[in-house]
Amino acid sequence: MKFALINGERVTPAPKARGICPVCKSELISKCGEYMLWHWAHRSRKNCDQWWENETEWHRSWKDLFPDDWQEVAEKDPYTGEIHVADIKTPNGLVIEFQHSTINSDELISRELFYKKMIWVVDGCKNEFDMYNFSNMRSRPDAEGIANFHWFGRSTLFKRWYSRKPIFIDFGPKGFWRVLRFDLKTKKGLVGIVDKSDFASLIIKDTTDFSDCGGPASN
Repeated sequence: MKFALINGERVTPAPKARGICPVCKSELISKCGEYMLWHWAHRSRKNCDQWWENETEWHRSWKDLFPDDWQEVAEKDPYTGEIHVADIKTPNGLVIEFQHSTINSDELISRELFYKKMIWVVDGCKNEFDMYNFSNMRSRPDAEGIANFHWFGRSTLFKRWYSRKPIFIDFGPKGFWRVLRFDLKTKKGLVGIVDKSDFASLIIKDTTDFSDCGGPASN
């Protein structure tokens, strides 16, 4: 976690600091090693949100594009009583989840039903072969930044992230792309290149929330 409560205020980690989890109110300890991302961890080695994944530099760099008070926003499920922490939640209710690890389809659906108005940003560099394969399997973007692609090989990247919610895949040096269409049978799809800074700026300015358009759809 990036934030803990100290004297009632949200605070980032510092060496040898102690804080309180904003969600479950248990004790947090700072992890501030020389070669690790500084973060807060539960002292009991538990995590109060079953959907939470260990934060990486990739997560942090994305979250830092948005205001602090939009980051790590907790919300309680009125039916189960579970508390979930959105990576980003804007004042207009849009949730952005930055996902590095693979999740199963049941969890993907559960999170989408819970947050409703949301988009996914997926780390496409977790497997470097995916990054380079995508670059080799797509066409050059047209004047509007749209490209076709045909996904070969064993990787199930686009199958795993098949959703009606907007999906953006961050391929690092190979670009940040929105998945506009993907056919599970033919493995052919359509993507649009997006500027990361523009993406964040449009959301911050509340001029575009991207959630009004569907995600991948079959041809």
